[in-house]
Amino acid sequence: VQSPTMNAEDVEKRIAAHVASVVPDRATIQIGIGALPDAVLGLLTSHRDLGLHSGLVGDSAIALIESGAITNAFKKTDAGVSVTNTAGGTVRTQRHLHDNPAFVMRPAAYTHHPATLASLYRLHAINSALEVDVTGQANAEHDGRAWRGGLGGLGDFVRSARMAEGGRGIVALASTSRDGKRSRIVASTSKGQVTLARGDADMVITEWGIADLRDASFAERVERMVAIADPRFREQLERDWATLRLG
Repeated sequence: VQSPTMNAEDVEKRIAAHVASVVPDRATIQIGIGALPDAVLGLLTSHRDLGLHSGLVGDSAIALIESGAITNAFKKTDAGVSVTNTAGGTVRTQRHLHDNPAFVMRPAAYTHHPATLASLYRLHAINSALEVDVTGQANAEHDGRAWRGGLGGLGDFVRSARMAEGGRGIVALASTSRDGKRSRIVASTSKGQVTLARGDADMVITEWGIADLRDASFAERVERMVAIADPRFREQLERDWATLRLG
């Protein structure tokens, strides 16, 4: 994801550094595949005794296991094993999973179930969205021009991570569109689409920082979200929100 002042790789590295900074040792992580998840996983190799419970895993998750950072030793559920619903990646992932008693594939009814997720110690669910409004509502479905996805596991994982002991639900995204012309931190979501409700929002991260929305008031949410938007769009965001609030 790009802006005039930062290329895609730099943006992802900065977001990943912020995400890695809030993941503690012994956390159980849920994360997908792609450039940003790969960047995050690459920065967790110095962590200790992480657990893995995810809807989808790929080569970067396998690399983190092989680095020794993931041991699953402190998971209260599925202790000692990594769990996923779907395997992506290449032959590296397939070889790691084949006949591996330390890796279990489970149906989505188990991997995404709130009771399962809430039982995981320090579950840190790391997901993304197309845009997030200044109150914390996330839209992962429509980018204002076309449908880009469905509900997916965003709500399941973020909502349940808040219920887990020491858990956090993280939504990580670049602050602007690929060409840098459109803010992805918005006053209101495209076509009113809401995949994650503001009441379930927890932590939102962009390359500009971290907005902790847990137990925050409306005013605090707006202030924190504007602070992680691209600086070029911050004043307009405040004006747009004021118009919506007063209208």
